[in-house]
Amino acid sequence: MFTDSHCHLDFPCFSHELDDLFEALKSKEITKVVIPATQASSWEPVQKIASRYPSAFYALGIHPHFLTSFKSQDLETLNSLLKNRNNKCIALGEIGLDKFATTNLQQQEWVFIEQLKIAQQHQLPIILHCVKMQGRVLTILKQQKFNYGGVYHAFSGSIEIANEFIKLGFKLGVGAVITYPNSTKTRTTFSLLPLESLLLETDAPDMPLYQQQGKYNTPLNILPIFECLTTLRQESKTQLATQLYNNMHKIFALSDD
Repeated sequence: MFTDSHCHLDFPCFSHELDDLFEALKSKEITKVVIPATQASSWEPVQKIASRYPSAFYALGIHPHFLTSFKSQDLETLNSLLKNRNNKCIALGEIGLDKFATTNLQQQEWVFIEQLKIAQQHQLPIILHCVKMQGRVLTILKQQKFNYGGVYHAFSGSIEIANEFIKLGFKLGVGAVITYPNSTKTRTTFSLLPLESLLLETDAPDMPLYQQQGKYNTPLNILPIFECLTTLRQESKTQLATQLYNNMHKIFALSDD
């Protein structure tokens, strides 16, 4: 059985094919997907998808690239939604810092910290978006004494940075970047890290596989990502698949199959 720890099935490109997609996922034994929200306007859509499909779970949060539409009352709404959440809501995310986001870093940090406080209050892990800001994110996590861990989505850093996040209770998202032959550092990192620290993800519809640039990604691509990871690791396919599945359940409170 396989899981996709990060896919945006609320994006418009999936709007007319979700029934077929979930049937295809079931046929390929991809038994769970997590849909992280990116802004307040996506909170209702991800909840509706999760309520409609048994294998779908969701997270609520405000992504640093979507702060242009942010309003301070969004944090109050987020807090209220999480207070009254059902068992399909398994994290707060996607949140974090991004050097290339158009919103200034001061506001990014404030919104990130406020969301960490909410996650801590509700004892939820986070789904972390972090681009070229690893040091600052680590500092903030330690300053806030955040201790519910989460997933560092689309990790592509060094072994040293990876281990710093692992110490704080984070799993690292393994996605399509490992299918690119020139992604030497990331491929090496994922070949050496403890298997217990890894999760599979697609980031669908973004982050296409190698030689699929220009096409939109889907959670079905968990399988070729897994196959690529097996070429980088020493474990058997069965051991690898079992541990990755268990890792997903360890970080997220997912209902049983």
